[in-house]
Amino acid sequence: MKELPGPETSGTAFFTYGTAYALRAGLVPRDRYRPVVARAWNAMVATAVHPDGFLGHVQNVGDRPESSQPVTYGSTVDFGVGAFLLAGTEVVALGDG
Repeated sequence: MKELPGPETSGTAFFTYGTAYALRAGLVPRDRYRPVVARAWNAMVATAVHPDGFLGHVQNVGDRPESSQPVTYGSTVDFGVGAFLLAGTEVVALGDG
């Protein structure tokens, strides 16, 4: 497996969304996975959200991850924004922070 540098927002957002949903639905233990959701959400907000609301560090569509490298603070794609918004709705629905 090839290791690629830097953060990538869409994958993090989809995992955050799925984990937050699983928490809210009672599918996974809250004490174990709530900190994971909080760390992922806070990392995306601190790393990828620009002051004007633009979302960066989103990998472009390609036939393999390395086809759209480098992923930068200024890289974005619509599906990444959608994933981030989905994650945000689940984080807010958790209702504890």
